[in-house]
Amino acid sequence: MKPIHGAFALAIIGTAIPSISNLGDFASKVTTARAEASRIGDDMTELTLSQQEQAQKNEVAIARYETGCIPVVSVDQQRYVSLVLNLPVIDSASNQPIPVGSMVCDAHGNTGVITDDDSDPTTPGVTQKMAFTGDKTLVDWRMSQYQGAAYYMPSN
Repeated sequence: MKPIHGAFALAIIGTAIPSISNLGDFASKVTTARAEASRIGDDMTELTLSQQEQAQKNEVAIARYETGCIPVVSVDQQRYVSLVLNLPVIDSASNQPIPVGSMVCDAHGNTGVITDDDSDPTTPGVTQKMAFTGDKTLVDWRMSQYQGAAYYMPSN
């Protein structure tokens, strides 16, 4: 081997040794970037599924308003109140819970179905299967159909 070849070999080895330690850093950065890309992809998938679910619930809520859901008001019948998941809706005239299967709605776009999932006849059905629509025109139309019946959420 000629001395010039030895010098080149030494130069190559001298530059390669620091590069080997950089390979570990590079691999670590690639792993971190892949994990971040995967997290972003998971977030986007979750957001897309959430948006699709909301669109389906919007259609359900619209159908409930169009087919005559029962508006829920305060006990004094002077203002609308929000539906609350897992609470009964009470008829103020009879002071009894409204029947299981009834569709209820509020002035904010929330709808629900009164269900009785505990199979206990001594406990009232509660608001479940909730869906929301932002169609304020439809909600206002349904609320304008309100003729003074008093279905309210109990206060705790």
